[in-house]
Amino acid sequence: MKEVLDYIKKNNLIEKHDNIILGISGGADSVCLLFILQEIKDEYGLNILGVHINHLIRDCAGEDERFALEICERFGVECVSFKTDCVKLSEETGLSLEETGRNERYRLFNETGEKKFGAGNYKIAVAHHMDDLAETLIFNMTRGTGINGLASIKAKKGNIIRPLLGLNRERIEEILKENGLSHVEDETNSSDDYARNKIRHKIIPVLNEITPKATNHMASLAALLSRTEDYLDEKTEELTGKYVEERDDSLFISEKLMKEHPAVNTRVLHKALKTVAGRARDISAVQIEALAELFELQPGKKRDFIYNMEAVRVYDGVQIRKKTEKDTERGEKLLEKLHYEIIENQNSQNIPKDLYTKWFDYDKIKNCPSIRFRQEGDFLTINDQNGRKLLSDYMINEKIPADRRDEIPLLADGNHIIWVVGYRISNTYKVTPETTRILVAKYENQDE
Repeated sequence: MKEVLDYIKKNNLIEKHDNIILGISGGADSVCLLFILQEIKDEYGLNILGVHINHLIRDCAGEDERFALEICERFGVECVSFKTDCVKLSEETGLSLEETGRNERYRLFNETGEKKFGAGNYKIAVAHHMDDLAETLIFNMTRGTGINGLASIKAKKGNIIRPLLGLNRERIEEILKENGLSHVEDETNSSDDYARNKIRHKIIPVLNEITPKATNHMASLAALLSRTEDYLDEKTEELTGKYVEERDDSLFISEKLMKEHPAVNTRVLHKALKTVAGRARDISAVQIEALAELFELQPGKKRDFIYNMEAVRVYDGVQIRKKTEKDTERGEKLLEKLHYEIIENQNSQNIPKDLYTKWFDYDKIKNCPSIRFRQEGDFLTINDQNGRKLLSDYMINEKIPADRRDEIPLLADGNHIIWVVGYRISNTYKVTPETTRILVAKYENQDE
């Protein structure tokens, strides 16, 4: 008991008259947490509400639910239970069963807390312990992570508190035994089918054989890294305020950011991607590196990112934004305005001088002409010797704004651009007296 109370005070987890939503599964960890909170309830003047979530996954989930309600009643703690079909939700969302369960738990914890105590007036107490912390550290390390992942599970995050994080599973079981407390056992804990269980049953025991109290040492490392993470968070916020700003529907990042230390500027890039995406999951180091490389390219270069995001290099930095259905619809409408037909060359006709009507030698076109926007590798010919220039370089030389370059319709022969609508044509396709068939291209620009 004393070690838990010391941990609570050291990390400032509980204050006088706190309202506590207690996640109670009926397992050893949550029963131990229920016992400890009940022991300090009067001293702190706590209001405790137990919440049990039946994920409808295990055959004996109904028995766990009954046990959770009964043990809370035994301790004089009000408890409510919910059923949520995590298997169905997992199939609908494409998320793993584990992530779906976690999302549902915290959704229901928060909904119950707001209904019972009011928004912002409660804490969620969950029963993660030292072994969970070690498992998470190893799991994150093996799949690739940064300091935040190695910091693993934190004693306090937002309104979530973890009073048992200073105890290992062995000590929790001792407390239950000393106080004659029973619990239910999740049969999946004994299976090696899940990655975390393999870490729990095979890796951690070996580490503890090599170095006694290996889990304690990992917990100390996680605590140290958590403090480091907190400091880097402060620097990230500082540099974000200095170098990142909202511009219309995008987030602009100044190129000056890249002069800051990589330990921090990469975190600012990650935060920017997370802000635009609205989530952090799957924004990997590869994505951040790709965004950083964009600062080294010339204006106009773009990269597509996860969650339908795109980033474009502009003259003084990089802009990130979410692609929208409106963008797609606008693009389709712009392309629909460009059309062409093929006519015979009668040599008596005058080539039009109209900016939005152009003639081309159809027999010089190698592929079926396509109407599209720009792509990597596009080029056009700029003189009678068929000298080539990359389309991207041409647009920069013409000082076409970066945010317009992807909205200019093109008539293309593979990667060879026949016509940059509103600008120039490639010399290769000019009509000559020897031309037999003419491709007449028109762009309806009357409402531009």
